[in-house]
Amino acid sequence: MFAKRVLLAGVCALALAACATTSPVPELASSDVPMAFEQPVADQAPIWPKPDWWRGFGSEELNGLIVSAQSGNLDLAAAETRILQADARVRAVGSALLPTVSIGASSDLPTDGGTPTGVSIAASYEFDFWGRNRSLLTAAQASNRATRADRETVALTATATTATTYFQLLSLRERIEIARLNLENVKAVLAVTDARVRKGVASPRERARQRQTIAGQRAQIPQLEQQELETRAALALLLGRPPEGFDVTARDLTAIASPSVAPGLPSELLARRPDVVTVEANLEGANANLAAARAALLPSISLTASGGVSTGTLTGLVTNPLFSAGIGLSLAQTIFDAGRRGAVTDEARAREQELLLAYRSTVITAFSEVETTLGSIANLSAEVAFREEQAAQAQIAFDIAQARYREGVDNFLVVLDAQRSLYQSRDQLQQSRHQQWLQLVPLYRALGGGWEDPNATIAQQQ
Repeated sequence: MFAKRVLLAGVCALALAACATTSPVPELASSDVPMAFEQPVADQAPIWPKPDWWRGFGSEELNGLIVSAQSGNLDLAAAETRILQADARVRAVGSALLPTVSIGASSDLPTDGGTPTGVSIAASYEFDFWGRNRSLLTAAQASNRATRADRETVALTATATTATTYFQLLSLRERIEIARLNLENVKAVLAVTDARVRKGVASPRERARQRQTIAGQRAQIPQLEQQELETRAALALLLGRPPEGFDVTARDLTAIASPSVAPGLPSELLARRPDVVTVEANLEGANANLAAARAALLPSISLTASGGVSTGTLTGLVTNPLFSAGIGLSLAQTIFDAGRRGAVTDEARAREQELLLAYRSTVITAFSEVETTLGSIANLSAEVAFREEQAAQAQIAFDIAQARYREGVDNFLVVLDAQRSLYQSRDQLQQSRHQQWLQLVPLYRALGGGWEDPNATIAQQQ
């Protein structure tokens, strides 16, 4: 008779389960994913970065710095501890799918010379007819996947920032050398001016102007040295170490190679950027939480069983035990809760819509970053070529102006203008080259840095 009741309750539960149907995970609109990237790429460039993409720059020092960052970066270490927390949450939530077993013992105070004693064991299990516990487990697993993708985002950020900061440090050292070279040039002009003043063919005002220029040129060097110090400290911080005693050996960017890389299909990018995978997993988790909230509106069905042994004395547990056992099936349904569970469902539904918008925004941003970075690299290549020509012509103009001033053909203002143009063109050329290097790192980062999600879901449906 009891078995029939259990079977009847199960049939009723399965019939009511139709009320707990869930909507599929929302997907991207077809217009969100372009067919191809528009910006040009280097000929015969490798498609998608390699996991160790930074080795393409050909710097053993950079390789060593990134290895140090991967093992010592504190943000990355913190992200790895969050994975341990997420793993524990999955185990905790998954335990609801299994029975709960408990054991107890009791001993009352003696009243008639005996010691009433008992040992009991009980088990309970909630039937997951509506899939609530399974949905909660799915949400926890999605959160775990998002946490792991977050760790990859932190790792990519640490790696890319290490490379960028290293290039910035070398670029600043180049700018310091250029400033010192410019200082030597203005000193040479000052020597010519002094000789002309002594001969009476130049005024002391020209000498004062040139000394003013020298002072201004000298003032730039401490500023650049301070920036170099701050950048070196920032690089040490990325490696998880104090800046005291930390330094790099390279002095400029001349030994750095210029690698090339190209994106594949835009749809493939969705499984190659960990930030996209994070918001995708968050969306899956929100969908599962919505299913769990809907299932909470339905009755809960639990099976309990208990058994025990008791006696009037402690020794009686062996000589004269009294056994007892029981089993029960319970069904509970909340009739009135002032709309609390309905509000929880509405909140979960709104949360799912919010995360869908966040997912779309992240995806579109990813495509935009690839397009703009590819365009920036192409435009910077053209800019560097023009800057090189500008610097070369400025050098010729300065040499001519200096020679003509020495011979008394041109006045001092021509020299001042020529040297100002030369110094500006040199510095602008160096900064353009620096930006050209810096844009290579964001391209690798925009392409996901060689990482690929092994459990891609929504991205594979596009």
